[in-house]
Parts: sequence; C-alpha cells; structure tokens
Amino acid sequence: MALPKRNRRKVIVNGIVYHWSKGSRGENGRGVATVQHASGVGAKLMIDPIGTIIYDDIPNAIMFALKHGWHPLESGPPFWIGFKSNAISYCSFVLRTATDVPYWKDPNQNML
Repeated sequence: MALPKRNRRKVIVNGIVYHWSKGSRGENGRGVATVQHASGVGAKLMIDPIGTIIYDDIPNAIMFALKHGWHPLESGPPFWIGFKSNAISYCSFVLRTATDVPYWKDPNQNML
C-alpha cells in the first residue's frame, strides 16, 4: 500500500524516486519516518529518530538501509533503522526492530 498523499514528500537517491512522510507509531508516541519506493509497492523503510527528522537525513538513511539489506521493491515486513546516537557524527545509523525501546530509554545507547 502506498503512503498517503497528504504530507508525503519526494526524495531522489541515486536516480530512484522515493516517497517519505513523518508520523507516529504505537502507544509510546515515538515519531518515525516512513520511506517507500515511489511505485507504492515493496517493503517500507522505518526510521526511528533521535529528534526531529529533517529532509537532509532521509537520503543518508536510504543509502544506509540499501547497504544493509533493505530491498525497496520486494514485499516483506518493514525494514527498521535508527539514529546511532545523538553524537555529533553526521547521519550515523544502526539497524533496529519495531520492538526496540526508544534510544533515550535504551541502557546500551552509548554502546550503539
């Protein structure tokens, strides 16, 4: 199912068009960004943020996910990644799951 048109944004990475939107998930209220191939088919990429997700984060997140096994045109469960920490390093990501605790509640956050 394609992302809703409302609040959907477009980003191009390596000549491929993706759509993304910000949203929230579950009872813990963490905001996530959802990315999907512009065709509207295939597995979604879910980005678990540290703070506010901005446009400049999205291309880097897509490239990280592609390098780590996300196949945007193949059907399957969402592929989760998150920011590594709130360190100064620009756009560092880590693989996550839908059930991981938010980074600020993770006792291992300094080790990620």
